[in-house]
Amino acid sequence: MSDQKRLKILSIDGGGIKGIFPAKFLALIEEEIGEGQIHKYFDIISGTSTGGIIALALSLGIPAKRILELYKDNANVIFRKKRYNIFKHSFYSNKPLEKLLKEIFKEFHSDDEDPRILDAKTKLLIPIYSLMDGSTQVLKTPHTSDLILDKHIPMYMAAMATAAAPTFFNSYSNSFKKIDSSTIENFTNKVDGGVYANNPSMIALVEAQTRLEKELSDIDLLSLGTGQKVFYNAKKKKEWQVSYWIWKKRIIELFMQSQSQIVHNSISVLNNFNTDFNYKRIDLQYDDDFKVAMDEKDTTKLEILAEKATREYQNKCKDVLDTYFSNK
Repeated sequence: MSDQKRLKILSIDGGGIKGIFPAKFLALIEEEIGEGQIHKYFDIISGTSTGGIIALALSLGIPAKRILELYKDNANVIFRKKRYNIFKHSFYSNKPLEKLLKEIFKEFHSDDEDPRILDAKTKLLIPIYSLMDGSTQVLKTPHTSDLILDKHIPMYMAAMATAAAPTFFNSYSNSFKKIDSSTIENFTNKVDGGVYANNPSMIALVEAQTRLEKELSDIDLLSLGTGQKVFYNAKKKKEWQVSYWIWKKRIIELFMQSQSQIVHNSISVLNNFNTDFNYKRIDLQYDDDFKVAMDEKDTTKLEILAEKATREYQNKCKDVLDTYFSNK
């Protein structure tokens, strides 16, 4: 982690398979600094949904390149043939994703056991939502003395919880033994933190200024999006029927990206009033010429998305590298 005065935060949005965009961007950074090294440059890594998967992986030293390959090679595995009996099932089973994540997290852990949140090599913030008590939750490493509950949770379970997007996957339930204990803890009915914090940048800022006691002027925040779809066809629509929002799951995408936008806008205002606070947002805007869904399986589209990340990196790399990766 950084031992400099300034505190550095990496935040990664949710967005399903569109996580290819931030994963590719980070993989290109790794080519400059060394694979598996990104966690050494950030005091906090926060991530929601697909961003949570990437955040957890980075915290173990798993190269972003491996997550990029996992997404590109397994889109058809993660999003198998869609189930259309929506009165009984979510669109997809979460078992294939669980198997993939369990394997990759364990591969990069020296112990025979599944890595826990405690094993992260930097501070983590992973938003989830609990249907058991209707509450927002942020899974955290034990970076202050009062944070004692989440450290026992296996990383793959945390990843499955934050990625359990309603309608795409069922809520996630499992159980685990506490570290050095026979006590069984239930981890039940958790869903995607994107329902309230698709862009977890503000959560990370609050953590930095409260528990970690940093002034805003001493913070560097790098926020990576997964792309924003423009809903600009209002002139064509005389009625906004239920089917329009349910078909292609537009309603979920609208909720999640509007939450990302308001967080970005709010942090931009903070940046305007405190220029010592370094804030950079890397994101894309999609239009009708390029449509990519959260459960996209078209390999051509996924390659184009990775290419767009490369172009964005070429445009922004000098500033990003100089600001966030010049010192460990």
